[in-house]
Amino acid sequence: MNRRIFTVAAAASALLLGSCGPTPQLKVKEAVLTLSPVDSNPSALHFNVYGGPEDVYLLRVSSPSAIRVEMHDVTVDPKTGAVSMMPLQRVRIPADETIAFKKGGKHVMMWGVNLIPRRLGEIEAEFLFSNNVRILVKARVQEVDGTVPDEKKAIDG
Repeated sequence: MNRRIFTVAAAASALLLGSCGPTPQLKVKEAVLTLSPVDSNPSALHFNVYGGPEDVYLLRVSSPSAIRVEMHDVTVDPKTGAVSMMPLQRVRIPADETIAFKKGGKHVMMWGVNLIPRRLGEIEAEFLFSNNVRILVKARVQEVDGTVPDEKKAIDG
């Protein structure tokens, strides 16, 4: 009798657990820093943020290898076509959604990237979210090689 109850309970548990999908996890991936060819100009960090089980805000990105780090968004005036950048104080990351920080859109600018990431080919960046989660990411560092379109072309294309 106990064996039958155990078997039924195990089967019911398996059915219930099988119907549940994996819980989404807040994460940052595909991070790449494209170095500016001019040392006094900022470099651009692009990445994807994958939302977790709840809505949060990305509050700050920082790096011990950069003097200054800011989040920005690119906007295009629909009347004139003029492209401008505006600083962002925070970015909403909806639960279980992906927010892309990419060319022609949201991105992070880094000024004064030191020689260590340039030589190692990677840079550490810390992402701080409104739920007090901190995610440390190693982003690949790449030089501008002329094969990637500029922001205006990325917006149009």
